[in-house]
Amino acid sequence: MGYTIFSYGAGKLDSKVVVVLAIIAIIGLYLVGPHTFLFGMILATGWCLLNTGVERVFPTLN
Repeated sequence: MGYTIFSYGAGKLDSKVVVVLAIIAIIGLYLVGPHTFLFGMILATGWCLLNTGVERVFPTLN
């Protein structure tokens, strides 16, 4: 559920906001321990940051 929500929302947010969400998820996982929602959140935000980083390094030509 967390992966679905954040994979849809992270693509529409600014990358700085996605970094903040990723940090919140990391801190939450550290404090709470294994949690499926937070794990899905970190997967989705990490995937979004990876896509953004690759797009900045290797821009596509239109």
